Amino acid sequence: MLPDMAIRSGLPELMDDPDCSEELLLRTVRQFASINRLVSRYRTILTRWVLDDMLRHPGREYHLLDMGAGGCDIDAWLLQAAKRRRLKLRITACDLDPRIIGFARKAYGSVAGLQLRQMDLLADQLDEPIDYVFSNHFLHHLGQAEIIRLLRIWQPQVRRRLIFSDLERNRLAYGGYALLSQFYRSSFAQYDGLMSIRRGFTGRELSTLAHEALPTIRTEVHRLPIGRLALCVEGSEKGPENPASGISRIIPKKH
Repeated sequence: MLPDMAIRSGLPELMDDPDCSEELLLRTVRQFASINRLVSRYRTILTRWVLDDMLRHPGREYHLLDMGAGGCDIDAWLLQAAKRRRLKLRITACDLDPRIIGFARKAYGSVAGLQLRQMDLLADQLDEPIDYVFSNHFLHHLGQAEIIRLLRIWQPQVRRRLIFSDLERNRLAYGGYALLSQFYRSSFAQYDGLMSIRRGFTGRELSTLAHEALPTIRTEVHRLPIGRLALCVEGSEKGPENPASGISRIIPKKH
């Protein structure tokens, strides 16, 4: 029986417990690479809103901050994709859990252009310019007030764009992942993945949060099948390609 999806769940995920099993936590992070590739649409999202944007000024060096980077499989792909396009990109990948940072250092610490940092994104800041912020499955770990605070803290520090890719809360996504998660046992991936969808958003909820946090900044929520939302927030670098308009809207599904 499917749970009620009318209201966003406030129940915690197992991996968010700082005292959770390290063995199960790191097994889950290891499984993220294939889960992300199957369901997160990160290649589409990063190509459209980061790589294509970088091509406007291909001679410039860019800096991206990945919030809640996990195992850094997405960052490794993005650096390779930028290199293939002869674009200059470096990434600061951050996570709060030191065990996850340790795992990522072993897996991708030698990747050129990738720096890993343990950070509390609601308390710590970077002392260097940021062109893009990206996050995958990070916002749903936060409460409403924390999301508003996060957007208000970081938007003024980002020059080009902030992109938050997360889960749309609906029964189709829940049922689909319930089937897929049968292949991800002996970790937190099955329980936490389903709980993540219950902690996800509707497009209207995410749009409302963005507008409450940043009422004078252009924000858009894009729907991508199946069960994917991408919140795009303009940065502080104004110009013809990045206008300030104070718009918050939901964009229909695009394949």
